[in-house]
Amino acid sequence: MIILAKLIFSGYFGFDNLGDEAILLSMVTAFRSIEPDLELLVLSGNPAQTRERYQLAAINRMNILAFIRELKDCDLFISGGGSLLQDITSWKSIPFYLGQVILAQLMGKRTAFYAQGIGPVKSRFYQSLIKWVMKRADYISVRDALSRKLLLEWGLEADRIKIVVDPVFAIKELFQEEKAEDDISNENSNKRPLIGVSVRPWGDNAYINNLVEAVSSFAREVKGDILVLPFHAGEDQEISREVQEKLLATFQEHNYAGKVLLEANSSPLEMLEKYREMDVFLGVRLHSLIFAAIANIPFVGLEYDPKIRGFIQLMGINSGFQLENLDAGELYRVISSVYAHSAQFKEVLQAKSKLFARYTLQCTEELLKGVKQNA
Repeated sequence: MIILAKLIFSGYFGFDNLGDEAILLSMVTAFRSIEPDLELLVLSGNPAQTRERYQLAAINRMNILAFIRELKDCDLFISGGGSLLQDITSWKSIPFYLGQVILAQLMGKRTAFYAQGIGPVKSRFYQSLIKWVMKRADYISVRDALSRKLLLEWGLEADRIKIVVDPVFAIKELFQEEKAEDDISNENSNKRPLIGVSVRPWGDNAYINNLVEAVSSFAREVKGDILVLPFHAGEDQEISREVQEKLLATFQEHNYAGKVLLEANSSPLEMLEKYREMDVFLGVRLHSLIFAAIANIPFVGLEYDPKIRGFIQLMGINSGFQLENLDAGELYRVISSVYAHSAQFKEVLQAKSKLFARYTLQCTEELLKGVKQNA
């Protein structure tokens, strides 16, 4: 059995996308909890920020010469997690991320695909390329059954593909839950209900008006306030501000003195602390919902992608709503139902998120053991 001393992580890191930053934090947490002395290095879009935020080495992911230098004494190159291998947002993603893996393999390094969300991949050439590179990898794990199904269709062997949960659940180990019950009850005794909302651009953004109508109606009904959370500092800021303005306009129209706050860019743990204050959450992005689950906050997931439906089913709850042709009245009823059954939701979310946090650490340990034994 070999010794793993240095690992390199590659993903969509350093771009102020809270979901991907949470993936990185969770991976660092999981790997360090198992082998504290590992040397970890990240390929990042913003190396300075990554170094400061996570206290680990980072280089610019576009600096090929620096990458090659770091690969020379690397023991394991890890691609993931996240939705890296897809050609919907850009045709460049697949060759970029696979190119890094191929280079590591050509240099004789062990490689792993970790908690990947595969697809959609329209290009048959890319499908074949993914198969070719993965066949030469030392470890493959995906975060859902749909990703595994795609890899099987493209010709990967079933026994090579492990299904894991999203690695972000490992953050639950960092999320401080031991706050005194008395402190929490004192803080919340006179607190107005807080509704969390996280949106993203999608199509022509036609869904926004109906979402605003539903959330505004619910907030006025329960005499609550609203906190809007952009999960991607670049992509979500404009639409989040639009939602804030429209919600405030509906409050003024109905002479309701509620607050609509817009959260500033935060680190993953800072954002989780914001969730602690919420009573119910409505989100579009996958990791905004995972954060709600970790923080034990009842949520409604707006399903723009099969991965959202898959996650809601994984959590064992019934709180999904199709984003397409969104109806304000129906959405209002779903939010109201989730809020009314908060105790039941919290019980399920607490149990499932703790289970998945432990499972994430177990899968990380299996990855390290498997790579060592197969070397």
